[in-house]
Amino acid sequence: SSQGGSGMDLSEFNKDVIFSGLKRLYRKKIRPLELSSKYGHFHSPPLSPSDFDSKPMVLLLGQYSVGKTSFIRYLLGRDFPGQ
Repeated sequence: SSQGGSGMDLSEFNKDVIFSGLKRLYRKKIRPLELSSKYGHFHSPPLSPSDFDSKPMVLLLGQYSVGKTSFIRYLLGRDFPGQ
């Protein structure tokens, strides 16, 4: 079944395999470049393993009564605690 018109069912993917692959790719290819170029000195420090393991956070900003709660309800497909 397709979701969102993309033609792909994302529930078929093993997210743990994808995340461990991204972590490995960063550690072996990208982090050495960041360290050798001193990228952390000019922008942000190198990522740690916990940056990959933690759940993502999203900040939703908007004026009063513009539909922030309705948007969250739409994304979740249901009501949620604390509204």
